[in-house]
Amino acid sequence: MYVGQKVRRKEDYRILTGNARYVDDIDLPNQLFLAIERSEVPHARIKRIDYSDALKLKGVKGVIVGLNLPLEGRPRNFPMAKDEILYVGQPIAAVLAEDRYLAYDALDYITVEYEELPAVVDPEEALKDEVKAVEGRSNIAYAQTYKGCDPEEALRKSDRTVEVKLEISRVAPSAMEPRGGIVEYNGNRLTVYASTQSPHYMRSFLLKAFGDRVSDIRVVMADVGGAFGSKLFPYPEEFIAVHAALTYRTSVKWANTRREDFLSTYHARGQTHNVKVGFNKDGRVNAVIDDLIIDLGAGWHGTYLADIAATLVTGPYDIPNALVNVKGVLTNKTPLDQYRGAGRPEAAFVYERYMDVIADELKMDPIEVRKRNLIRNLPYKNPLGIKYDSGNYLALLEKAEKVYRDFERRAEELRKQGRRVGAGLSFYVEQNNFGPWESAIVRLLSNGRVQVVIGAAPHGQGTATGIAQVVADELGISLDDVDVVWGDTALISNAFGTYGSRSLTLAGNAAILAARRLKENIMKLASGFMRSDVQELMYKDGKVINPKTNQVMTLREVAEKATRNLGGVWRYRAEPLLEASASFGFDNYTFPYGSHVALIEVTEEGKVRVLDYYAIDDIGVVVNPMLAEGQVHGGTIQSFGEAVLEEVIYDKNGVPLTQGFAEYAIPTAVESFNMKWEYMEEGKSDAPLPAKGIGEGATIGGPPAIIRALEKAVGKRLTRLPVRMEDLA
Repeated sequence: MYVGQKVRRKEDYRILTGNARYVDDIDLPNQLFLAIERSEVPHARIKRIDYSDALKLKGVKGVIVGLNLPLEGRPRNFPMAKDEILYVGQPIAAVLAEDRYLAYDALDYITVEYEELPAVVDPEEALKDEVKAVEGRSNIAYAQTYKGCDPEEALRKSDRTVEVKLEISRVAPSAMEPRGGIVEYNGNRLTVYASTQSPHYMRSFLLKAFGDRVSDIRVVMADVGGAFGSKLFPYPEEFIAVHAALTYRTSVKWANTRREDFLSTYHARGQTHNVKVGFNKDGRVNAVIDDLIIDLGAGWHGTYLADIAATLVTGPYDIPNALVNVKGVLTNKTPLDQYRGAGRPEAAFVYERYMDVIADELKMDPIEVRKRNLIRNLPYKNPLGIKYDSGNYLALLEKAEKVYRDFERRAEELRKQGRRVGAGLSFYVEQNNFGPWESAIVRLLSNGRVQVVIGAAPHGQGTATGIAQVVADELGISLDDVDVVWGDTALISNAFGTYGSRSLTLAGNAAILAARRLKENIMKLASGFMRSDVQELMYKDGKVINPKTNQVMTLREVAEKATRNLGGVWRYRAEPLLEASASFGFDNYTFPYGSHVALIEVTEEGKVRVLDYYAIDDIGVVVNPMLAEGQVHGGTIQSFGEAVLEEVIYDKNGVPLTQGFAEYAIPTAVESFNMKWEYMEEGKSDAPLPAKGIGEGATIGGPPAIIRALEKAVGKRLTRLPVRMEDLA
C-alpha cells in the first residue's frame, strides 16, 4: 500500500535539474512582445492618450488603447482604462514590439493627459460614500447580512460583553514567478501558454470574451513558480494579449516585472471586523455580532471572501447566536481576490482573538475557555447554516494542550531571565474542497504503463505524487508505472483547477473512480482474450487471473492484445477501450481542523524570533505525510509573514508605498524556524478516499497563535495583522 507512506515527489527531478519550463522560457517564431503602460495615479479622468511617437520607433508594430471587454465584477472599462483610471497599476495602453526591451522603451513615448480626481483609500471612509472610488456609483458595492437565532437578545442577557476592533491588512501574494503568458496565433484557433492555477477557467473566460472571433482557445499550463490563489482567474493582461494576437494576426508574449506584479496582481485579506461578544462568568459564549468591512479595491469580484469569513465567525465553537453585517466597499486600490486560505484566515483571527480576550477579561485559562465552548458532537450545524462534518475536536485540543503547557513553562522561565517571551495557541476549523467537482481520466498504455490525466492544476503541491499513490493502490501496480499529467485543456474536456485545498481530494477521488471503471473494462477485455466468462475472473496485483484454469494476464499483455490483436473481444461484447473517465464532488464542503502552538521572543531590538513551534491537524486519511508536512511548514512560514512582516501600505492619496521587496518584507531563510507537525485521522470524509485538504490550514491556524504569543510576550492586547514594531515596544 502506498497510501499513508512518505513517498518522495515524482515531479521534482525535472524541476531540480533545471528542466522546468515556465512561460518566460517559451518563445515562438515571429512573436511580438507586449508591454503595458500602467497608471501612476490612483484616480483620474483620461482626457487624451497620444502614442504617435511610440509608433515611429523602428520595431514597434502597434499600440492598443481603450480595450473594453466588460466582465462581471471587474473594474469599469476592464481590462484597460478607457475613460477613468481607478488605481495605480491599472493598464492604460499596450505596446507591441519585436523584442521586450523595445516594447518597454516605447512606453516612454506614450503621453497620457488626465484630470486627477479625489481618491478614497481608507475602507471606513469609503463606507461613508462621500468621495467616490468610481464616478457615478456607490462605494458600497456589496452588502449582506448573516443571522442565526437571536444574537441581539442573547448579547443583552449575557453576564459580560466585550467589543474589539480587529484589523487585517492587505497582503501581496508574492510568488517567485511574476505573472506572464504567450498567445500562439493559429488563425481562428489560439493556444495560450499561461502561468495559471486553472487552464479551464482561463479558457472559459477567454472564450466568453472572444468567442465571436475564434473557434477555440486551447490553454496550456506551463510550470508555475508559485501562485497561492493569485493565479486562479485571468487578469487584464491575458485579455489584452489575446486581443493583440487576433488584431495583429501574430503570436504575442508578455511577462510582468516584479514592480508590475506588486501593482497589478490582486491583493488579499483587507478586512476590518468590529466584534461584540456576549459571554457568561463561566466563559460560555452566548452571542457574536460582527460588522465586517472588506476593502475590495477597484473591483468587486472578491466579495465571496467576506462571505466565507462571515459564515465561519463562530469557528469550532458551539455558539448559538451570531450576526454578521457585511459591507464590501470600493477604494482606489488594486482589486482584491483570493489568497491562501481565502476568508478562513480572517475568520480564525477573529474567533481566536475574541476567545483570548474573553480569557483575559475573566482571568481564565485560555484552554479552559476554549474547552467550555468547543463543539463536542459532530456533525454540527453552526448558527449561520454551515454544516461541519466529522472529527474529534476535544481530542486534538488536548494533544495541543500538552505542548502549550510545556511552552508556557519555558516562557515563564525565560521571562524570569528578563527576556520577553510568550506562548500562544490557536484552534481552528476550516472549510475546503470547494466544488463543484473535479475530473480524471485513467489510461492503460500499450506498454503497460498507466497514465492519469487530472483536471486539477497543481503548481508545486506534489499532487501528482499523491494521485499516483492512490491509483497505484487501486490498480495494484508499482508507483513507478503511474504517470500523472495535467494542465492542458486539450487533454481533458472539462475541469476546474487547483484552489481551496481540493486537488488531491476531488481529483484523487475522481482518479480512483476512473481506475475502478478501467479495471472493469480490463476484466471484460481479458475475458475475451482468455475465452472465459468475466464472472470467472479476478483482479489482483495488476493481473487478471482465472482461478479455474490458472490463466494469468498482466496489464501489459491485455494492453498489447487490445492494441494489436483483438482476438475474441467482440464475441464477449467488450469494447477495446483502455481508458475510463470519472468526476467526483462532495454534497457539502469538508472541514479539517487543527491547532498551532508558538513560543516566541521579542528581542530588545524589537525583532520577533520563534523559539519553538508545533502544529497538529486532522485531515482524515493522510495520503502522503511528507507532502502534508511540507504544506504545513510552508504555510506556517507564510503565516509568520502575515503576522509580523507583510503589509501593503498606501499613502493618504492612494499611491502604494510598497512596490517591491525593498519595501514589502516577506520571510526568508533567516526568519525561518524549526517546527514539529503531527496529525490525527479521525475526521474522515465519506469519499472513497476519505481525506480532506491540508494546503491552507497553516495560514489559518498560524497567525492567531503567533499574535497571542506576542501578546503574552509584550503584555499588551494586539488587534491587528500584522503587528508593527511600535506595537511591540
